[in-house]
Amino acid sequence: IGLFVLWCFVVSRWYVCHIKHLCGPDEPPIVAPPPSVDDRPLVFKWSDENPITRSTFDQFKKDRIDGLGKGQMLEITGYYYPGEPVPEGYANMGLARAAKIKALFIPPLSENQVVESSKLISPAPEGIQGDTLFESAAFAYKSPAPPETVECIVGTNNSLTILFPYGKSEREVDAKIEECLQDVIQLLKNTDDKAHITGHTDDAGSDAFNMGLGQRRAQHIMNILVKNGIAKTRITIESKGESQPVADNGTEEGSRQNRRAVLTIIQQ
Repeated sequence: IGLFVLWCFVVSRWYVCHIKHLCGPDEPPIVAPPPSVDDRPLVFKWSDENPITRSTFDQFKKDRIDGLGKGQMLEITGYYYPGEPVPEGYANMGLARAAKIKALFIPPLSENQVVESSKLISPAPEGIQGDTLFESAAFAYKSPAPPETVECIVGTNNSLTILFPYGKSEREVDAKIEECLQDVIQLLKNTDDKAHITGHTDDAGSDAFNMGLGQRRAQHIMNILVKNGIAKTRITIESKGESQPVADNGTEEGSRQNRRAVLTIIQQ
């Protein structure tokens, strides 16, 4: 009897579905959702300083480099966790990770465009030990702190002395002085400091002529600063003519040392 009932059900189902076409549409097969894609560009394993890069890293790297502003540095902070070993040559695992990432950015960046730091994350997040992949670095842009002064004017009351040929209002060319002058200009760009320039002469010529010559020498140095982007409102000039010699005008070298302009940085 059971077989007869089963036979009747199958025949009836076949008749209704295939002859009368009264059955509903077939149920779609159940498809498992695709696994989530891990596209993190840079990941690490526990106790390992070596980064693992993904296919998305090249674009990630390009975005970080393109975001660098003029004069900025890329700061890479490597994270480390309690219980991780200290790699040889580094203070902690975080600095080792930062150094390994830095190597991926050089080139095109230069050594002095990338700075490393580290940060201890405690306690360590659950589940990152073993073979679990995790992110362990942060990126930021950093502007270098402006220097308070420059080495070439330390010990000279923040002043730079620039010599001039006899009777001229255009400076002598001296490689070291030119380099120092550029450093002073950069200092002025990075700070709110001001500049005061005093022009001097030797004792050849009249007082009136030397006062004018000293003024033109001070103006010459001012023009250099302005040409390099320093606002005139931050610069003052004056002439002392021949009234303040620093050497004996009775000698050729003494007169040369007196033909000068003194650029002084006034810190704000």
